Amino acid sequence: MTTRTVSQITDATNERVGPFKIKNVLPTRSLKQIDPFLLIHHMQPYTVKAGEDLRIPPHPHAGFEVVTYLLDGEFFHRDSKGHDQVARGGDINWMTSGSGIVHSEGPTAEFLKQGGNVELLQVWINLPSDKKILPATFNHYDGKGLPVVKKGNVSVKVLIGSYDNHFSPVTTHTDMFWYDIQIKAGEIFTIPVNAAFSSALYVMKGEIKMLNETVTAGQLADLELNGDQLVFSALKDSSLIVFGGQPLKEKVVSYGPFVMNSFEEIQEAIKNYEEGRMGVLEN
Repeated sequence: MTTRTVSQITDATNERVGPFKIKNVLPTRSLKQIDPFLLIHHMQPYTVKAGEDLRIPPHPHAGFEVVTYLLDGEFFHRDSKGHDQVARGGDINWMTSGSGIVHSEGPTAEFLKQGGNVELLQVWINLPSDKKILPATFNHYDGKGLPVVKKGNVSVKVLIGSYDNHFSPVTTHTDMFWYDIQIKAGEIFTIPVNAAFSSALYVMKGEIKMLNETVTAGQLADLELNGDQLVFSALKDSSLIVFGGQPLKEKVVSYGPFVMNSFEEIQEAIKNYEEGRMGVLEN
């Protein structure tokens, strides 16, 4: 097997989404996407004070998947198709925006009333051109149903795809993988990958080494398409996500919450939203 090398390492930037302070992992100035992954926001551990108002008001999406992986706390999803779902630590809320949908999200009213800790990852995954016209859908995946594979001092939670013959229940429109990995200092770990798939990793906590490159908390390593395995060692106890998939290799034209293949399609999405074809959500 051949070990992939690092293409580049980028630093997540500090940004704000609505009332939330987040680490913007992707896109960055030098890295626009890891096809088909378009965006990764990491809301780092945050203590919500009792009575804080942290809801993100209704807003539209079209042309891609909106995935919220809740690491801690409670977060609701509500949309114009009638879905109303609460995610708790370990759960995934998966919205396929397709031809368009309006949703709102944030800590639940009960959670805000008493306060507590919240941490999550929100990921945008591109849809192939022929799937962008599909009706919007929503799925919730209970964290208890996501397989966890333990090998010595390494734990791999399979969020998307499969690992070591353990399969995630999450269904996707194209082939991809996404693992939440916990690894103890001193461990070396190898992950086989499809030679045709993109791949990258983001360190949420700790520090790892890939060949002669060090990746620390808040950094993303984009990997070359030059092998069929990833190998890294933990310099400290670390928490990271490892992900990738079959590249779509399609033109990406984005405008805020819309991701299409042409500017004309963007204009059509805006028109559909303004004329109410994506539905209406009051709060």
